Amino acid sequence: MTRLTRRFAAASLAVLTACAVSAACGGASRPASQGTAGAGGAVLRFAYTAFPSTLDPHKASTAWDELYILPIYDRLVTIKPDGQIAPMIAESWRKDGEKIVFTIRSGARFHDGAALDAEAVRANLDRAVNGKGSTAKPLLKMIESVTASAGTVTIAFTGSEQDLLTALAHRGGALISPKAFDKPDLDRAPVGSGPYQVTTYRRDDRVVYQPFANYYDKSAQRLGGLEMSFVNEDDTRLNGVRSGQYDATLIRPEQVDTARDAGLKVNEFLTGLVYQLNLNTSRSKFADQRVRQALNHAIDRRAITEKLLLNSCRPTVQPAPSGHWAHEPSLESAYLYDPAQAKRLLAEAGVGGGFSFTALVWNNTAFVQLAEALQDQFKAVGVDMRLRPMSADQSIDLYQNRGEADALVSQIGAAAADPRLITQQDYLKGGLNNPGDLSVPEIEKLAEQVATVTDRSVQQQSYREIVKLAADTAYNVPICNRKLYFATNDKVRDFDKLLTGYDDIRVVGMG
Repeated sequence: MTRLTRRFAAASLAVLTACAVSAACGGASRPASQGTAGAGGAVLRFAYTAFPSTLDPHKASTAWDELYILPIYDRLVTIKPDGQIAPMIAESWRKDGEKIVFTIRSGARFHDGAALDAEAVRANLDRAVNGKGSTAKPLLKMIESVTASAGTVTIAFTGSEQDLLTALAHRGGALISPKAFDKPDLDRAPVGSGPYQVTTYRRDDRVVYQPFANYYDKSAQRLGGLEMSFVNEDDTRLNGVRSGQYDATLIRPEQVDTARDAGLKVNEFLTGLVYQLNLNTSRSKFADQRVRQALNHAIDRRAITEKLLLNSCRPTVQPAPSGHWAHEPSLESAYLYDPAQAKRLLAEAGVGGGFSFTALVWNNTAFVQLAEALQDQFKAVGVDMRLRPMSADQSIDLYQNRGEADALVSQIGAAAADPRLITQQDYLKGGLNNPGDLSVPEIEKLAEQVATVTDRSVQQQSYREIVKLAADTAYNVPICNRKLYFATNDKVRDFDKLLTGYDDIRVVGMG
């Protein structure tokens, strides 16, 4: 019996033998803080599987950081649950040639009392685009200049107006009090202007928020407070919701029936997130394209998605899910499971006798099990993948920032697939997920051209060509597009509005 089969059996057994409801059922736990309900109602206690890399939005580096960051920070614009761009700090805007002029809301203030005016917006965009260590720069690559005058901010840009507005609605457009730019503890004691402000930050434990008393839009403060708890163990999270310790949590697919049987509501949606083995092309044997292609042929994506992930993930070799405008249909049959072809490619690359490398892996159940399944399948073609579990932010720092790791088992993308961002981060020199700086001239040229294009049909053609080239180049080893499942109790309101690919929890309320 392979480890993959054993894992499937163990997961099924765990569902059938789930213990009775109690806080101690899933292991050690602490009493939940009751919080103080404000005008918005009760405190939402949300147990999550990962802790943020930072609460500085311009330096965030993980896919889930926005869940923690967006309640703290306003942006010029936001995205409603129906996907439409809506005003936030910008009350209105108008296009003027290759510029957009934003009219800034009057009276808004940061949590430290400083005025949120046009100059503060300009200073933030300058920090995001030009600041040392900014990870937001790729998100705002279309910005050419920003100027501020009395009550307005003008942004000159290239490409699509929609792309600019979408980028400004996310963490790249988050507004920090300029007085706090140089605070050494900004990463854990943030100063924004959003509806909630942080009162407690306990590393690898929880972040606690309370409503900002001077917030201009009370309708956005639907909660009396928010507790985001980091709980790594799957059963502990679910049992916490069942017992009343938490109100909502992310669950695994094999826990769905257990959650429903307990009377909890289960929300699910297909995302633009992709489980992936990221390869550092400057290390191990990964400079050779044939080795990377061999690893793509060595994995059985369908077996992993069906047996380990219980069909909660769709096999893929590209970031955009089926149905998305940038999805390339011709890649549906790319990299079929073919161990013999994998061995031939390894032999052509001069490593027919096999080789070994070390992969960092996020140390929660889902990623460790996924890594072990890959490990089994690589072993069948003579490749020894050694695993080094660690926290997500530590592994990302080693892999992305320092370039000191061979590989990383993680996920890429965002809940709403963004082909522009994926191209920048995965396929271009200097991209966060491309620490080996692998560069394909045709992709670089296409990315530069499409950055100035506004016609969606032309964008589609360009990004589909990019993803075909990227698949042939085999930058990494994509596995499948994720579905996400969340369990909530009957007190939580409108949680489904959060599941739009835009992690702004201000849309959620408590009854």
